[in-house]
Amino acid sequence: MVPLPPNGSDYSRIVEAIGPVIQRQSPAPILLAESFSGPLAIELAARYEIAALILCNSFAVAPYPRILRPLILPAFFRRRVSRAVVRRYLVGRNASDALVERVREVVSSVSASVLSARLRSALRVDVREALARCKAPIQYLRGTNDRLVHDRSVDALVKSAKTEVKVARIPGPHLLLQVEPARSWRAIHAGR
Repeated sequence: MVPLPPNGSDYSRIVEAIGPVIQRQSPAPILLAESFSGPLAIELAARYEIAALILCNSFAVAPYPRILRPLILPAFFRRRVSRAVVRRYLVGRNASDALVERVREVVSSVSASVLSARLRSALRVDVREALARCKAPIQYLRGTNDRLVHDRSVDALVKSAKTEVKVARIPGPHLLLQVEPARSWRAIHAGR
């Protein structure tokens, strides 16, 4: 696991920070990226040798209109995210209270300025050219109840890839890997 730099918010800077780690891996690694990290993994897959690329509820092009970028201010992230928001948009209504609290802790551990900058980066990202250069097998885990990344983002990603993208649809929310780890693992294993 390669964590995102704690103060990294711009995709290109994060790719530059993580790239050397990927390059040193032998044998070639499998990249598994969820949500915001998907465009990072796509850029890395285009630059370095990898064994496979697995994306979970992610995107290759901004999932929402760029016009929203100026509205994403650090002030929105200074308050701790509510349990209701975590349940509705990230983990689903049936998630355990412990998982809800863990997500709230993780989100709170990232500064408001970094969170808002990452969201602004996500609203201007377009890595379709990098995706077209990816030669590794690609699998996409799609949470059927994801309220953040819509099917149009999945469709755009599949159309942009030059290799086949195997899409596995799994009942679950945006943070599918945290809520449905066993189903996600079975889908990954079946997609090999």
